[in-house]
Amino acid sequence: MGVSIDSTHCHKAWAASLGNVNFPLLADFHPKGKMAQDYGVWLDGPGMSDRATFLIDAHGVIQFSEAVGPGGQRDPKAMLAMAQAL
Repeated sequence: MGVSIDSTHCHKAWAASLGNVNFPLLADFHPKGKMAQDYGVWLDGPGMSDRATFLIDAHGVIQFSEAVGPGGQRDPKAMLAMAQAL
């Protein structure tokens, strides 16, 4: 699942621009950033969420988390390997 503070309209446009991604996108839009705040990745100054990844197991326990900053990059292959290891 992907989560961002963007609206569902932005998510639809983003998904279409990538060839219609096939995973759910959640809009953390109202109240803006509530989920990001709950996960500790809300950045008060700029009023946005950090770019972060959380791998959550079937029991709802966070097994891995990483925040890379708003402009940061993540390694999709490494994330897939971690998810497959759960």
